Amino acid sequence: MTVVTGDIVSHVRAALGFELGLTESGRPKILGPALGKPKWPHKLAHHRTVAVDTTPTADGEFWPTPRFEILIANLDAVGISVIQIGDATSERLARANHHYRKLANPERAGVIANCLLWIGMNTPWRFVAAALDKPQIVIASAQSHIEPRWKDTYVVDASSHAPESKTLGPISVTAVAAAVTSALKQLGATPST
Repeated sequence: MTVVTGDIVSHVRAALGFELGLTESGRPKILGPALGKPKWPHKLAHHRTVAVDTTPTADGEFWPTPRFEILIANLDAVGISVIQIGDATSERLARANHHYRKLANPERAGVIANCLLWIGMNTPWRFVAAALDKPQIVIASAQSHIEPRWKDTYVVDASSHAPESKTLGPISVTAVAAAVTSALKQLGATPST
C-alpha cells in the first residue's frame, strides 16, 4: 500500500491509534505521551538489539518464518540481539532473544524506541519507527509501493537480486542482512565479525 506523506497522520491514527505530526521535511513525529514502558529483558543491551516485526501487511503479505530465523542467526553471529514484535497471530520466532507478540500499541512503540532499528513489512509500524528516529528495513514485494522514504529507510524487494528459494519466496535473506548492516554502519553500531 502506498501512503502519501500527507496521509501518514490519518493512516497511522486509523490503523494504530497514534497521534502523529509531520516535521518540515515530512517525517512523522509522535505527538503526546504515546509510548508505553514494557519490561525490558535485562540480558539485552539496547545498543546491540534490533526489533523484528512479523506483522503481515493489510493485504496479507508476509515474510516466511524460516527467512526470519536465518536472518536472526546471521545477526546473532555478529553480536546483534533480536526482539520479536508482532500481533498475537504471528508465529513465534524460535531464535529471537525475546518475544513481544501480545503488547498494546503504546508498549509495542516503547519496544521499538529501545532498539537500534526496526525490520518488517510495509505496515503502519514503519511510520512509528520513523517517528521514533529508528532506521527502517522494509521488506516488500516491490519498491514502488514504499513511499515516502527517508535517508534511513532501506527497502529490500525482489527486483534487486535473484531468488534464493522458490519455496520461501523471492526476497533474499542476504539482501535483508546487507540492508541491516548498512543501517548499523549508519548508526555507528558496526556488527562484530
